[in-house]
Amino acid sequence: MSVVTRQFRMVYLLLEKGRMTAGELAEKLEVSPRTILRDVDALSAAGVPVYTTQGGGGGVALLPGHVLDRAAFTDEEQRQLLTALQSLPNQEGEQALTKLSALFRRGPEDWLQVNLSRWSAGPADNAKFRLLKQAVLERQTLSFGYAGSYGSTRARRVLPARLVFKGQGWYLQAFDLEREDYRTFRLSRILSPAFTGEVFHRRLEPPDIDFPGDIPPLFRVEVRLRFAPCMAYRVYDEFDQGCVARQDDGSLLVETVFPEDQWLYGYLLSFGAGVEVLSPDTLRKRLALLGQEIFRAHSEPDIPCQVPDAMMGLSKTKEVPTMENCKDMKFCQSCGMPLTPGVELGTEADGSPSADYCGYCYKDGKFAGEMTMEEMIDFCTPMMVQGNPGMTEEQAKAQMHQFFPMLKRWKK
Repeated sequence: MSVVTRQFRMVYLLLEKGRMTAGELAEKLEVSPRTILRDVDALSAAGVPVYTTQGGGGGVALLPGHVLDRAAFTDEEQRQLLTALQSLPNQEGEQALTKLSALFRRGPEDWLQVNLSRWSAGPADNAKFRLLKQAVLERQTLSFGYAGSYGSTRARRVLPARLVFKGQGWYLQAFDLEREDYRTFRLSRILSPAFTGEVFHRRLEPPDIDFPGDIPPLFRVEVRLRFAPCMAYRVYDEFDQGCVARQDDGSLLVETVFPEDQWLYGYLLSFGAGVEVLSPDTLRKRLALLGQEIFRAHSEPDIPCQVPDAMMGLSKTKEVPTMENCKDMKFCQSCGMPLTPGVELGTEADGSPSADYCGYCYKDGKFAGEMTMEEMIDFCTPMMVQGNPGMTEEQAKAQMHQFFPMLKRWKK
């Protein structure tokens, strides 16, 4: 929110409420009380009759009978304010835009329009955005279904903190009441959001938005990709130019970081033969396995398409091997993945291979990220279900709850 927009909102609130404390204004406008007092001085200097009083009944107020004067804003400030309101995809923004356009005796410059609906879609996305915005501003607890990266849809109950536009989409940052931590949700994956009827008063301070969804740092991977020249339009659409280096042959080299999950494989496959994974080698091999599976499914249509279990190192049996009945098999003592030949091992502080952990969980003598056993089970559940057709999430979790406490990392 720009300074001009914030100061206008302050005047609008004072016109509506009559008098508010600096703390109340600070909470509404999401700034500090000190910033509010500076805005009061700036508005007063601009000719707006705003003043403060001390004591029990004190606060910030406007002189009685005051109406907003267009002279309080310069031409540039009027233009900025109308542009800001024009960018709000809701009815309230349109109403305020109409009122201020009449006050300033000028129409908004028609160079910007925000429409949240996807191509070939109805107005549902805009309606969802308005509902989520209302939940954030009114501090209402939300419930919704969320389509995760592995195809599962889970019920979520959250305290909404803020809406963020990043990359090519909108996200909701919220405090997840089940996980007792902040999570980021892509708006397009939020299904049937609804108010629970509960209002919360907890102060929310979500971290800066990072990867979409709730992928923990443990499963992020640094990748080097080479794109064919014909893919330039997508490369510049979807990657920061600082990550892109054009080669002498016209190809594009991209170095970036991704969450390594089912979404990543599907995303890379969407480029077809226009992309080559240069590193890491494990991702390159897994993408090749998926390509072979796609070819097999389409060349032999009677064979059901299943993601190769080798991609995730999971067993094809319906039961997860345990230490008792697979004494000769070694498992990662963090995620339970079988440490079969070819699986990348973790490394100790001196660079030597770890005897206990895989390369995803352990590197340079320490774990790749902080997480609880429950969070690890939640992350592994969709992969286990996908690798074992017919197994439910509840069955997968039940087996892992028996198996994981025996692993070195989770032993109490």
